[in-house]
Amino acid sequence: MKAYFITTIVKKAPVSLLRFKKKPLTLLLILYLSSLSISAQIVPKGKVNLIEFNSNNSVFKVPEGKTWYIYNVYCERKSVQETEESANAIVLKRINDLVFNKGPLVYLSETAINFPIIFPEKTTFELEILSSSMTQATMTYIETDN
Repeated sequence: MKAYFITTIVKKAPVSLLRFKKKPLTLLLILYLSSLSISAQIVPKGKVNLIEFNSNNSVFKVPEGKTWYIYNVYCERKSVQETEESANAIVLKRINDLVFNKGPLVYLSETAINFPIIFPEKTTFELEILSSSMTQATMTYIETDN
């Protein structure tokens, strides 16, 4: 198989592509902008909510006729128990009647988690904070009408 250099490909390209030969920045800008439009996420229209919770009040229910798009769940990066520091984490403990032994992570101070998490109407879910019971956490979500 013969190896082609970019200059060889440009010389053999159709006339319409040769216009970009002298303007590589224009071509790169067009490619960059088109990649942004393809990968852009559509944010649903609805009411944005912010809820603070701890381990004692971490059960949530999506109202009838609504959908929740959870975009962030976060808390303090580390908790101190006696003299030892530990990284905090938040896991999904339960969805409706399904209980997870080691639930999926929704927050870990050292790692980025993929969002949104989407819950349809009448879904009940529980989050568990894996740290001291006094740790406060925050969840942001968009509530939309079905």
